[in-house]
Formats: sequence, structure tokens, C-alpha cells
Amino acid sequence: MKFYKYLFLAFLFFSFSSCKEDKDILPLEPLEGTWEYAFYNPDQQFFFIYQYVFDPNGTFEKNILIRESETPTVLGYYSHSTGNYELRGEAFTEEIERQYLLALDAYLFYVPKDKLKEIEIENVSSSTAKLTFSQNNRSFDLLFPCNDTPNGRVLNCVGALTYRRVD
Repeated sequence: MKFYKYLFLAFLFFSFSSCKEDKDILPLEPLEGTWEYAFYNPDQQFFFIYQYVFDPNGTFEKNILIRESETPTVLGYYSHSTGNYELRGEAFTEEIERQYLLALDAYLFYVPKDKLKEIEIENVSSSTAKLTFSQNNRSFDLLFPCNDTPNGRVLNCVGALTYRRVD
């Protein structure tokens, strides 16, 4: 009789316990918010600000802003993208659904956001990078491999970029 009792308890235990599948996505909360990487261009004498705005529902905005300094005053935009993201351990995947770029003009480095031109994306492209948080979760390093070329452009072959939380 004890055997059946233990068998029944084992059955209940396995019935109510769940296994985490490999395809389960990790919580996105550490990324929620606005993150920026600033790069000063001495030739133009302004900052290029690479910015991610992550929403906890798995969507993001990705911008390249132009500022005179690292202050919040934006002179204009170089590009703007929207899409979805996923984080599995250190594997960060972004899928760009809409992309807006600066029209090529020899005299302009930025325009207002509403003057960017939408680029038609025939196939939604995804890129995978290594994302490593700092110990205090106030910054992360993002490293795209050099051979990751969605839309025919090579991404970030300069090494890891360190993004800092700004909100």
C-alpha cells in the first residue's frame, strides 16, 4: 500500500511541476528603459548618440541622435528604427521592422525625426549580439559579430559598445 501512496505522490509532484523549455525567453526587465552610447566626432564637433529605448513587452526603438554635447538637447536624427528584441542569457537578438534614415546629402548630418526617409524592408532581418551587463546593471556591453550584415551593411565591427542607462 505504501508503494501506491508514494507512486501517487510522485505522480502529483510531476504533474504540478513544470520544466522550463529551452525556448523560454528570460525576463526583459533589466533592459527596460533608455540606454545610450556617446561617440564624439571631432571633425563635425558633435556627439553621435547611439540610443536604445526598450519596452518590457519586447519592442524597442533604436536611434542615432546628434548632440553638441552629452547633454539631453538633441540637434537632430541620423536614423530611427523600431522592432522587437529577445534576450536569452547573453544572446541578444533584435529584429528591425521599420527603419528611417537620413537622405544622402553632402551637407547634412542630421534632420528632425519626421524628415527621415523610411527605407522599405522586404524581409525582416534579425541580428544577434552578445549583451553583458555590468555588476550594477547600470550599463551593458553590446558586441555584434563583424559578419552580421542585415540589409547589406556590416554592423559594429569596432568591438563592444558600452551603453549606459539614462533614465
